[in-house]
Amino acid sequence: KEGAIRDIGLLFAMLPPVYQPTEQLLKLDKGVITQTGSNKGSKLDNFTPNFQEDFTLLLPNKYQIQYNDIEKSYTITPKINLFEIGISEEPGVTAISTTFGPLSSKPLLRERSLSLDIYALLGISGGLGCTLTHTLVIPLDVVKTRMQTNPGEYNGVFDGAATITREEGIGALLLGTQATIVGYLWYGISVYPSYAFFKRFIASSLLSPAFAVAHANDVALVAGALASVIASLGLTPLEACRIRAVAQPELYRDAGLIGTSQIIASENDELGWKKLYAGLPSLMIRQVIFGSIKFLAFERASEAIFSIHPEFREATVTALGVSLVAGGISGALSSVVSQPADSVLTYVAKDSGGNLGVFDGASKMIREEGVKSLFNGLGSRCVWAGCIIAGQFLLYDVFRAAFGITGEDLNQALTLTLDLNK
Repeated sequence: KEGAIRDIGLLFAMLPPVYQPTEQLLKLDKGVITQTGSNKGSKLDNFTPNFQEDFTLLLPNKYQIQYNDIEKSYTITPKINLFEIGISEEPGVTAISTTFGPLSSKPLLRERSLSLDIYALLGISGGLGCTLTHTLVIPLDVVKTRMQTNPGEYNGVFDGAATITREEGIGALLLGTQATIVGYLWYGISVYPSYAFFKRFIASSLLSPAFAVAHANDVALVAGALASVIASLGLTPLEACRIRAVAQPELYRDAGLIGTSQIIASENDELGWKKLYAGLPSLMIRQVIFGSIKFLAFERASEAIFSIHPEFREATVTALGVSLVAGGISGALSSVVSQPADSVLTYVAKDSGGNLGVFDGASKMIREEGVKSLFNGLGSRCVWAGCIIAGQFLLYDVFRAAFGITGEDLNQALTLTLDLNK
């Protein structure tokens, strides 16, 4: 413990005097500060250039911190030779070099407070990104839905697209466009700011900082699930209209979005407009699974790529490229996990009676068509989800940056307390 405190003291002493926690350091016992540090695996007294290969070579034991009465701050003794280096192609932009990299002139900024205006901009960014990407892949979405509602009729995505075009015309590949645009405009507006809010709220208000850091994956999963629940409430009736338009174009092609919703609501006098929510449990299950995995997979894939190529953070083009690749990975993975729920949703929404629940619909579907029916259209859905989620995150980052909100603004700072008495 004493060695760790000494190491932390060295790190604080590297800060500019105005930012040093001088009062706290003065309270430490001098014997603790002069203890042997964590560098127990090396007999070297000086910094070595290959410390990245062996971290026991860090912070050589001969270095200590000492209080300077004149400057009222701590310094490192013996003195370390520091020198200025250029950190930009622009002349005159320099920083103090250390063994650990350039020394900043100020500490890292704390997390940015997200106001309602910021959340609104996140919603607009998400809405634009989701609307544009879903609109571009409507033909693929039509084929995916047909493969689920008419299993065995098409031999793959390309055969499905060719058959639909040949039998119904090129316009058939745009069935359900109105419901798609409105539905995923709502989805983007609701799910992205909700995820940012819930992730911060859970980590800072419901959990201790130490627990939140240790269970970062769980926090992301729960935040994604809660955001998906909110998105599902508005998406369900629109998705029901879209599926009807794609599966039964002879009945709903000319009705439009409003007309289709009215027809569905009139099918059952007792349920009325509630009939539009017949697929809510299934869609919510699918969206909760898909949404939670989507956000978690995207964040971890991005972190993995940046850990291998940290230089990708420096340029906008490469950073957006990482968003595109990580989005594709998260979309494909999420579609595989949520595919059974997606198949049940399509089956329940297609049912003319509208009285099937999630479990009843799943049982009937398996009984009539077999277990493999739960994975009808999986290949096309993986392609669809990979493309669409990659586009979503790419455009979301583009629009978010255009509004002046950077990725660092969405980072969360959690304060971990080191108890020196334990």
